Amino acid sequence: MVIHSSKSDKFSPSNNLIALCLASFVVVTGFGVILPFFPLYAKEILFNFSFLGLPIGIAFQIGIMTSAFMFTRFLLAPSFGDLSDVSGRKPIILVGMSIYTFLLFGFGLAFDFLSLLMLRALQGIASAAVWPIGEALIVDTSTKSTTGRNLGYYIMSMQAGMAAGPLIGFIFYAGLNGIVGFPPILSYRLTFICQGVLGLLATMIVALLVKDPSQSDSENLTIIGSFMIAIKQMGRKIIQSPRYLVTTFSTAEKYRSRSLYTIYLVAIINGFGNAMIFPIIALFLDDYYFLDPEFIALIIGIVGILALSGNPLGGTLSDKLARKHVVWISGCLRGVFYLILGIQWGLFAVVIAFAIQRFLWAIYQPAFRAIQSELIPETVRGKEFGIVQALFNFGSVMGPIIGGALYDYFLDVTFNLNGVVYLGAGVTFVLAGILGIIGSITLLLFVNSSDYQTSVKKPIQGTELAASLMEK
Repeated sequence: MVIHSSKSDKFSPSNNLIALCLASFVVVTGFGVILPFFPLYAKEILFNFSFLGLPIGIAFQIGIMTSAFMFTRFLLAPSFGDLSDVSGRKPIILVGMSIYTFLLFGFGLAFDFLSLLMLRALQGIASAAVWPIGEALIVDTSTKSTTGRNLGYYIMSMQAGMAAGPLIGFIFYAGLNGIVGFPPILSYRLTFICQGVLGLLATMIVALLVKDPSQSDSENLTIIGSFMIAIKQMGRKIIQSPRYLVTTFSTAEKYRSRSLYTIYLVAIINGFGNAMIFPIIALFLDDYYFLDPEFIALIIGIVGILALSGNPLGGTLSDKLARKHVVWISGCLRGVFYLILGIQWGLFAVVIAFAIQRFLWAIYQPAFRAIQSELIPETVRGKEFGIVQALFNFGSVMGPIIGGALYDYFLDVTFNLNGVVYLGAGVTFVLAGILGIIGSITLLLFVNSSDYQTSVKKPIQGTELAASLMEK
């Protein structure tokens, strides 16, 4: 995508960046608000049961729910990205935000494991239409010298959403349960309903503010118009190739190099390691440090806020230094801090280690994405960003299940290592840390700057496509 000269006087990259950051913030807030409620699920909604003779514990169920989100996101992120290369980025982003908002209301009505599982799977579909495509649009409208910085701000908005989600959960839940006196489960439901209202308002704002420079009339595109464009174009794709939704990233392309395939592999490793930790960190704080949901939300939120400065720092460093060195150093250090999270040494020390790990991850992400952007021609950027996101999610599908199973198995075990007590559930942290170090070293060894793209930018026919679809 390029900015047409006729539109240059009406388009502001900085305004677009702000609007897209708002979109990612809202979506990730809805994702993060669920995190501190996992212990509440364990007490109020979920229960242990057996399936085909196998015991299914609470942590394992939470892992399955997280995997459902990652699995649907894995399936559809490349397809939505590919679709955005043709129909434009904004229609797909608006469709995803609209669905996401609807699902937040659904979480307020969920009553058992199956309903939560279904909602998480649908949430993954919606997020696949927002996160990677927003990244692609930011790269479309950034210069080489500002790509890392702008991606840093975009990822910072995601981290802010992850921090704000638990904090919003804390504020609503603590207020409704502790001050008003509502029962815990009712306070939980009202929290998500209020979040749904905020999501609806944000979707309307994004519809007005986000401009897709490939479409001459994108500023006038309504949410209904976006749905029409996205659905009709996807229908055309499916008719042309019925297997389109699951084969988008299977074709070998000439621009794909050893470096890009290394990015694919590292994305899988990162997804697996990250997803092992996400569903069990709240349970870990509850089981070993006996914290209530509102205090877990407060800790996770504060840690997220402290980590925010790492995103623009990582992006800026990647613009000024060798990008892959920023990635592998921050990745290896992050792996080390993962390893020490399971040591029994007091709540304060655990929170500090968790905060440093999050800060290093914040540095890592924009630099990693900047490398990715330099390996991909602009004409397929949406598709390839979707593929990398899908492969991250592919790793994330099995991570929560294995992490949850390990957590349940080692929950009542401790290890004494020369006087240092290591908590049994910390086995998941050990595996995640080792994977992080392996992924970082793999990137250092196999990503080569000679593979970076110097392709000529070509505009997509977004304007003509939008007009023809709307006429029909």
